[in-house]
Amino acid sequence: MKNKLVAIALSSVVLFGCSKSIDDFGDMNVNPNSTPIPVTSALLTNVLSGIGGTASSITPGYYCQYFAQTQYTDESRYTPPQSDFDGFYSGALNDLQNIINVNSDAKYKDLAALNGSNANQIAIARILKAYYYWIVTDYWGDIPYSQALKGNSDIAYDKQSAIYPALIAELKAAVAQFNVGIAVRGDIIYSGNTTKWTKFANSLRMMMALRLSKVDAAAGKAEFAAALATANFIDASADNFTVNYPGGAFNNPWFSNYLTRKDQGVASFVTGMQTANADPRAAAFGSSSVGIPYGLTRDLASAFVGANPTWAYVLSASRRAANSPVIVLSSAQLKFARAEAAKLGWTSENAATLYANGVKENMTDWGVFSQTAYDAYMLKVALNGTDDLKLINTEAYLAFYPNGFQGWSNWRRSGFPVLTPTVYAANVSKQIPRRYMYGTREFSTNSKNVTAAAATYSGADGVNSSDAKVWWDK
Repeated sequence: MKNKLVAIALSSVVLFGCSKSIDDFGDMNVNPNSTPIPVTSALLTNVLSGIGGTASSITPGYYCQYFAQTQYTDESRYTPPQSDFDGFYSGALNDLQNIINVNSDAKYKDLAALNGSNANQIAIARILKAYYYWIVTDYWGDIPYSQALKGNSDIAYDKQSAIYPALIAELKAAVAQFNVGIAVRGDIIYSGNTTKWTKFANSLRMMMALRLSKVDAAAGKAEFAAALATANFIDASADNFTVNYPGGAFNNPWFSNYLTRKDQGVASFVTGMQTANADPRAAAFGSSSVGIPYGLTRDLASAFVGANPTWAYVLSASRRAANSPVIVLSSAQLKFARAEAAKLGWTSENAATLYANGVKENMTDWGVFSQTAYDAYMLKVALNGTDDLKLINTEAYLAFYPNGFQGWSNWRRSGFPVLTPTVYAANVSKQIPRRYMYGTREFSTNSKNVTAAAATYSGADGVNSSDAKVWWDK
C-alpha cells in the first residue's frame, strides 16, 4: 500500500522525528513491516512516537528567532530553504492512510478491530492526517492533497485556499465518527480516550480558523465560534497533547540533538525579552541567560561562543533529558488564541481573563509558576487596550517555544513580536523567509505539477521563492 508520491522528504534541518518501529513505547510487539497486513496499533504508535518532532522544529525556529546557530549559520542567515517533503507523505501520512484503509476494507476490518473500534481508529487517523497536512501546507503553501496517498505518481497540487476548509471539514467529520466501541490500542497520547481526541480535534479547528484572520475573517470567525461552542476543547493542562518519551530507544528530540553536536542555542532575542520582563520561564527555556546573537556569520558566531562558554543551550538540562515530555498543543496556547479571537470580536469571551490564565498555565506547564513572580510579570505585560493584539501574540510566541513551526507561522500571520532580519542575511531580499521552496526531488519526479505550483510563488529569489507568501500570510 505504500505510495509512490510526491518526491519530497522533510530534511532533518527542518524538524526532528522518529522513524523506527516500536516494541517498548506503546501497546504493540509486532513489526508492521514484517506482515502483509499492517498492524494498525503499531502504525499508530509509530506515528505518535514521532509527532514530538513536529513541536521541536529547528529551521523555522531560526526564522522566528527562537534559536541561533553556533557555527554553521547558513539557515539563520536565510540561505533559501529548498526542502523536500516526501518524508511526511511516505512516513506519517502513509501510515495513517494505511490505518484508514485496513479498517475500511471488508477483508481486513474484523482483524483490525482487535486493535479497537474500526470507526475510532479511522477517526483518530483522520485527525492526525489533518494535523500533518496542516504542517505541510503551512510550510510550502500549495501541496498535493486531494489526489495524494492514492498510489499515483503524477499528482496535482491543491491550492492552500481549498486545503484549509477541507482540513477543518475533515476534523469535524472525524469527531462525528467516534463511537463507544473498544478503545484504540497503540495510542500513547490519550490511551484511546475519544473525549480527549475530540478536544484535540476541536482545538486544531480553532488554531486553523485563527490562521484565516487576515485572509478570510468571516470564515475564520464562523469556524472558531463553532468549535468554541462545542465546549469540548483543550481547556486544562491535563488535556494537553503531550508526548511522554520513555528514554532509551525513544528520546526527547532535543536530548538526541545535543548528543553529538552543539549547533543551536537560545537566541538573544528571547533571552533579552525574558530578562527585561523578569520572566521566570527563562530558567526553563535555556541552560543560562546568555543568549547567542542571532544570524551572525560563521566567524562571528564561533568567536561569540568561544568567548561565552556558558551560552544557553535550548532548554534547561531537566527539560531536555532523554525522558522529558514534549507538548504538541496546550491549553495555554489555546487560551491565547481564544484571547485574540475575543479581541477580534469573533467571540464574547473575556480576552483579559483568557490572556492572564494563559500566562499562568504556561508558567505552570514549564514548572516555574509562583504567585509572586507571576504577579510581577503581569504588571509588565498586562493588556492595556491599545497594544492588546501585540501583547497577546507576543505571549503566544513564548507559549509556543520551542515549537518553531508554530512560532514562525504565528509570526507570519500576526506580525508579532516584531522581528528584525539579520544584517548578515545571505538571501537576495535580505528578509526573513516566508515559506519553504519545493525540493529538488519533486522537480525530478513530479515535474509538471510542481512547476505549475511553483509559478504561484515568485519573489526576489525567483520562481519557487522563499520570499513569496502562503495564502493566509497577508
